Amino acid sequence: MIRRTEQQDETLGNHLPTACPSVEALEYELAFLVRRLEAARRRFNFGLERAHYLLLILLERKDRQSVGALAEQVNLDASTVTRQVAAMKQAGLVDKLDNPDDRRGGFVTITEAGRDAAARVRDRRLERVEKGFQDWSEAERKEFARLTARFNDAMRDELNDA
Repeated sequence: MIRRTEQQDETLGNHLPTACPSVEALEYELAFLVRRLEAARRRFNFGLERAHYLLLILLERKDRQSVGALAEQVNLDASTVTRQVAAMKQAGLVDKLDNPDDRRGGFVTITEAGRDAAARVRDRRLERVEKGFQDWSEAERKEFARLTARFNDAMRDELNDA
């Protein structure tokens, strides 16, 4: 990591960051972004638990996935996703299908009710996102989406490798 070369005020102690300025700015902004996203999640009821929504959108894009494959994509252990899938199955959002090649495992598939629920939540979320980015140009939104996807991919890979 690149260290700053400027002197720190010794009266402030050793609590100030020493990372390069861009890393400091990212850490600061990400800390508050995570907090604000959590506050928004609590304030605006989107109608599904966040974990259920994430699993549903993964299944919309690629149906019939194993619990292990879903767990890897959301950086959770398979036992946690198994419990979430059980609750989603009880709510009629997904079905669990046997794997004819491996009786121990199975496939999770999204139901029509799951597709409808995901669509309703996505519409509400898109309204909030659109409002938050209303003053940004299309080019700025595209670039932010590209960089956010790059960061998300790197985080997913780092967490899966740990």
